[in-house]
Amino acid sequence: MTALLWVTHELAFFGVWGTYAVLHRRRIAPRFAVRDGQAPPEAIVRKAWREVLIGHVALLLGLAVLAVPAWRAMGGQVHAPMPSWWVVAAHVLACMVIQDTLFYWSHRALHTKRLFRAIHRKHHDFRYVRGMAAEYAHPVESLSNFIALMTGPIVLAVHPVTFVLWLGIRVAESVEAHSGYAFTALASRHAYHHLYAARGCLGSFFGLWDRLMGTDAHWRQWRREQTHR
Repeated sequence: MTALLWVTHELAFFGVWGTYAVLHRRRIAPRFAVRDGQAPPEAIVRKAWREVLIGHVALLLGLAVLAVPAWRAMGGQVHAPMPSWWVVAAHVLACMVIQDTLFYWSHRALHTKRLFRAIHRKHHDFRYVRGMAAEYAHPVESLSNFIALMTGPIVLAVHPVTFVLWLGIRVAESVEAHSGYAFTALASRHAYHHLYAARGCLGSFFGLWDRLMGTDAHWRQWRREQTHR
């Protein structure tokens, strides 16, 4: 189970990152490229790749030592009968809501002055984002993101197929949000967040908490202006 989840992560991460890397290199769909496709400094990119690849090894250990044993303890079974696709869809949706809730409030805490300076500033080294930035963060932030990612499938003791599907969706969503393209509202929100770190857009997926708490108001105005131009 551990190996299956790790391979799913790798395929989703490098598959989505590679797709957007080709789009940037060939300048495909330039009107969707954030800030005309401006790239981050090469030194930050090289540093990020080193740390991200080390983080992928740490993820394997985290799955083996923490996530999969916790999932089993909550009743997760590798050979459990396959549930209906309605149950799979409901569990994936629940994982999205749980992740978005935990991510939003932890991310909001990281934007307080003290925690931003001590922890979250590292992630914001990328003002102009690219896919690898999705997993370039301080270890404390990486752990927080790992908890937000894994809480849903562990608490719900989801079927292995659901677990794999959820992990693939979340990794693809995170890399797409840092792609440097704004094909979706999600990617537009997060690109804006990196451009203007103090102006909100703190959630993931549907931006549910951003909408409820009004922390996407600046982005909504900015997006209207972008569309108008």
